[in-house]
This record gives sequence, C-alpha cells and structure tokens, in this order.
Amino acid sequence: MDLVWLIMATPQQFLIIGYPERLASDHTVLLTAARQLSVRADLIAPSRLTLLIESDRADRVLLDGNQLSGLGLAVLPRGVNRAWPLIRQICEVLERHGARIVPGIAAIDACADKVVTTQLLAAAGVPVLPTAAVVAGEGVSAESLALRNHETVIKPARGSKARGVEQHPTLADAAHSLHSGRALIDKMVDHQVVQPLASSAGIDYRVVVAAGQVVSITRRRALGQSFLTNRGEIEHTDIDPDEVPEIAEAGRAAARALGLDFGGIDVIEHVGRAVVLEANAWPGLAPGALGTRLADALAGVAMLD
Repeated sequence: MDLVWLIMATPQQFLIIGYPERLASDHTVLLTAARQLSVRADLIAPSRLTLLIESDRADRVLLDGNQLSGLGLAVLPRGVNRAWPLIRQICEVLERHGARIVPGIAAIDACADKVVTTQLLAAAGVPVLPTAAVVAGEGVSAESLALRNHETVIKPARGSKARGVEQHPTLADAAHSLHSGRALIDKMVDHQVVQPLASSAGIDYRVVVAAGQVVSITRRRALGQSFLTNRGEIEHTDIDPDEVPEIAEAGRAAARALGLDFGGIDVIEHVGRAVVLEANAWPGLAPGALGTRLADALAGVAMLD
C-alpha cells in the first residue's frame, strides 16, 4: 500500500484556521477533542498564512514564513467568512498537496451564499421556502418578486448572524426597500434573498449533522417582539432527534444535497411542513450547552478516511 496514501488517510495534525479572539470556547473544545484523538492540533490566525505565487513554480503556502506541507494535515477553517476568498485558495493549494479540508471547499462555498444553498436544495428535492434573488436598485418591483405572501423577509445572500435582515408587511414594502437601495451591510454591497415570512417564524431548529448523522438538534425560540432566532434574546432547548423526525430528516437531506460532512442546518416549520432556511458550514459548537458533543463529532469527521 502506498505510504503517501496512508499519511493522507490518517491526519497527524489538525490545523484550525480561525481568529483566536473570536469563538474562544469553541476553539478550546475543538483543540481538546483533537488532542484526545492523539492528534496534534494548532489554532492559526489567518494573518499567519501567506499564499506565495511565483512564475514557473507551483503555488506555495507559508506559515510564519515557512513552507507548509499538506501531507498528514487536516485543515479546519472556522468562522473566517470575510477572509474566505483567500483562505479558500490556500486550502486548494494544501488540498493539492495532500491535506484534507473539513468541511469540503465546495460545501463551504455552497453554504456561504443563500441563493446557491437554496438552488442546490431545491434541485435535490429538499423543501425550501419560495425564494426570489435580486440585486437592490431601480427596477425591483413587487411583480418581479413573484411571491404570494403578505409578510416578507429580505436578507443579504452572504450575510450571517441576522445582519441586514428586514421584515416587511407586504411585497410592495419589500420591493420599495430594495428599489430605493439598502444601507451597506458591513460596508459590503450584496445581492439579496426575498422570502415569505415562515408561518412558524420565531421558532426554528438548528440541526447539526456529522458524516450523515444528526448529532444535535436545538430548538431556538426568539423572545420579545423579534422573530430572529440567531440574534438577541433567545431560548435554546436541546431536542432528541426522535421527537422531531421530520426536522431531523430535513437536516440530513440538506447536508447530503450540499455535500456537507459537518454543518448546521436551520430548519423551520412552514404551513405544516419542515423546510430548510439555510446551512452553516461553521456552526457554533455550543460548549456551554452541549459540552464536547459537537467538537468531538467534528474532530471525528476530520479523522475519517
């Protein structure tokens, strides 16, 4: 059997790419989970990595100025949304040199854009909300949105943590907001997703799937006047997947359609049916509520052949 294949098949080091000052508790449990598998694990800030491109020479990745080999390496990008365009290229080079990227690059790309996510899910037969995708500006009209709903939600297709989400009582109001131009979201102009407000808005489920298996379901209920379940005051309840089989199956089906070997799927009930809202390739590991369960699952996926 080829020795190089053996090195690639069983990672000997986890390289977690993330910001040390963010998601600190997540990083801690993930580093611990890796080390319990007798694997070296290091947290690397994106700024320590360099992609070196030279004429007549293959692209190289440098860590602290030294060339980084992909052999025996499992690379886990975590929460690097803004830096992802460059981190993606770095991951591609490392993958060509034997590294395993967890989750896969294509799956991360699919989850990064809600339009792409929704297209892939719908094509695979996974239930989703009716969705219109537009660029804000003159020309957007209620007729162009072609959605049958009075209450409507607008959100940036590449946004996260509910930034830039708007709720409107009618399609006409939503179209007016889009037509007149929206405020810059994090100094970035983005295409927008327009969807009906789900009938169960204010309560949804975060389904975490690892290697095709549901490892956690959390019911999230927004408190107060907001319908947003990922920002503000929220009630979290750990749910046994057997109690909500349709929710669990929607999560599994979505992960399968996206090629996502580890991720969080947001599922909501709409007119009596479980539909997928979006997917997150870098879900929080919730150590405060779930202990090491999700970190252990992610580390286990990284070790799979």
